[in-house]
Amino acid sequence: MIAEPNSSTTSETDVAATEQGTQALVATSPLSPAELYQLTLYKWRYSLEAYGFEQDEVRDLMFLKWLHASRRVEP
Repeated sequence: MIAEPNSSTTSETDVAATEQGTQALVATSPLSPAELYQLTLYKWRYSLEAYGFEQDEVRDLMFLKWLHASRRVEP
């Protein structure tokens, strides 16, 4: 079976229920925004190391990510 362009396997009610569930999960999160940010950075660092990057390379990539996020450098 070939899917038509712009078709989906989920219904609009499924999508709406998922969005509501995600919003409720974020609203009741036990983590503060700062903790969530730190966890995200940790996950990025761990992923880079898992892909075989050396610690110096990971440090440089994380610094570049910070520069981009702080809007000090344009892409």
